[in-house]
Amino acid sequence: MRTPRSDGEAISDAARIRRAALLSADMLTAARWDGTAPLLADGSTLSRRLHRRLFTEIAEAHGDPATFTDGARRLISMDADGLSKAAFRAGFAYHLAAFCPAVDRPTLARLRAAYGEEAVAFALGHINLSTATPPLDLLSEQARHVVEADGWSMLTLLADEYRISAAWRWAGWRDMAENGSASLLKSPALVLATAAVDEVASTQEGAGR
Repeated sequence: MRTPRSDGEAISDAARIRRAALLSADMLTAARWDGTAPLLADGSTLSRRLHRRLFTEIAEAHGDPATFTDGARRLISMDADGLSKAAFRAGFAYHLAAFCPAVDRPTLARLRAAYGEEAVAFALGHINLSTATPPLDLLSEQARHVVEADGWSMLTLLADEYRISAAWRWAGWRDMAENGSASLLKSPALVLATAAVDEVASTQEGAGR
C-alpha cells in the first residue's frame, strides 16, 4: 500500500501532466469548440469548470495523458521550449557522424559556435547512432533549418510510437517538421529522440527542484 505522501505525489504529478497536455493540445483537432477554440488555447485563461470540461472532452476521445506510459507522459508534458531543445539536439545528433565521423578541433569549434555547446555535447555522446544519408553539410547556411525540421520529425515519430493522438500535440508541431530530409531512418531516429527528450526533461526537472 502506498503511503499518503506517495499518493499525494501521484495525484499532483497526474494533475501537472494533464494541465501541460491541455496547454499544448491542438484545440481545432481535439475538441468541438468551433471558432472559439483558438481563444481557449491558453488553458491558463479558462475557468476551473471550462478547464475540466475541455480536458474531459479531449481525454474521452483521445485518452487521458496521466495514464500514458512514462515516456509518453514525459514527452507530452514538455513545454514548447523543452520540445524545441530536444528536437534541435536530436536532429543535430542524427546528422553529425555522416557529416564528420572524426571531428577535429577547428571543426568542433565551428560546430559549437553554430549549434551551441549542449547540442554538440549531446551529439558527440550519441555519435554511434548517427546514420543519416546523404550527409548534410552542417556548416552550410540552410543546414540549421534542416536539422531543426528533422528533429521535430523525429519527435513526431516518437509520439507516433507512443500512440499519442495528434489532438494532444501542439498544432505548430506539424509546421516545424516541414522542409526536413526526404526520409529518416526510424530506428536511430527513435533512439535519439528518446534520449534527447530524456536529457532535456531531466535538466528541466532538476532546475525546478
